[in-house]
Amino acid sequence: MRRVLFIDDEIDTLQTYKKGVELFGHEALTAEDGQAGVDLAQQTLPDVVFVDMQMAGLSGLEVVRALRQDERTAAVPTYVLSAGPELDVEELVRAAGAAGYLLKPIRLQTLLDAIEGTQAAEVG
Repeated sequence: MRRVLFIDDEIDTLQTYKKGVELFGHEALTAEDGQAGVDLAQQTLPDVVFVDMQMAGLSGLEVVRALRQDERTAAVPTYVLSAGPELDVEELVRAAGAAGYLLKPIRLQTLLDAIEGTQAAEVG
């Protein structure tokens, strides 16, 4: 079982991710904004983080940078999620220290692969 943190400002999306990964025995934590997600990650030390690219307050990239700057969360694989491809975002995501960039809608198997580390998650 892995502890997974989802950070997204869309509550329905959070609940969908949470239910999906819990069906496969993982613990799912959720946060509805970037700062709450950073705080929760620092408190709970998840095994993997998925963060939405665009949110009010801290963006997904800002969350990644904040997690990389804290020694407790610096090595936690963090994936940035986006509803649409954006120019040069993959480069920005990698430069910020994210493990990958995933386009929504995301298949449950893609999430599970990233969580379980069975293969590199598809980028873009």
